[in-house]
Amino acid sequence: MRFDSYEPGDFYDEMFIAKGEPRLEAKLLIERINSLSPGELTLRQQAAQAALIKLGATFNVYGDHQGTERVFPFDIVPRIVSASEWNWLEKGLKQRIHALNLFIADIYSEQKIIKDGIMPADLIQSSKGFLKPCMGLKPPQEIWCHITGTDLVRDRDGQWYVLEDNLRCPSGISYVLENRRVMKSTFPQIFATLGIQPVDEYA
Repeated sequence: MRFDSYEPGDFYDEMFIAKGEPRLEAKLLIERINSLSPGELTLRQQAAQAALIKLGATFNVYGDHQGTERVFPFDIVPRIVSASEWNWLEKGLKQRIHALNLFIADIYSEQKIIKDGIMPADLIQSSKGFLKPCMGLKPPQEIWCHITGTDLVRDRDGQWYVLEDNLRCPSGISYVLENRRVMKSTFPQIFATLGIQPVDEYA
C-alpha cells in the first residue's frame, strides 16, 4: 500500500487522522489510489498536465519583463473539504463579501469608517483603487463587488484562515473551472460515487 509508511506528524493532515487511519471523507480516494498499478498515478498526473496545456490554462509570472507564461500547476491528489466543513466555510465567505460590500459602500458615501477614526483618510485617498468620481454612486442593491477571490489557508492546527481577498480581478476562478474539468476525467469513479458539489454553474 502506498501510504503504509506515511507518518502524518503532529500537524493537521487533510487526508489522515493518524498513521494508517484516513479521514472519513478521504477514505474512498485513498482506496482508489491504492488500487492503481505502479506508475499509473504518475501517468495520470502527466496526462492531466498535458490536458491543461491543451486548454491553455496558463498564468503570467509577475515581475518577469519577458511576459513568461507558465502552465497552471495541477495536483493529481484532490483537496477534500467535507460537506459540513464547506457549509461552515460558505457562511463565513458570504458574510465576508457582504462586509466588503458594506465597506466599499461606506467609502463612497458617508465614510463613517474614516470619521470614527477606524481608518485614516489618506490610506483610502492615496489608494490607486479609490475613484473619486464614484463618490455618491448607488449601484443596484448596493452591490459593488459581485465576485471575490478569497485565498484560504490552513494552519497546523487545521483552522482555516483568510490570506487575502482579491476584488479587483479574481482571475483564479478560471483555474477552478479547468481544474475541476481535468479532475473529473482523472478520477471519474470518485465523482460518480461521492456527492461532490459542482462548479459548472459558477458563472
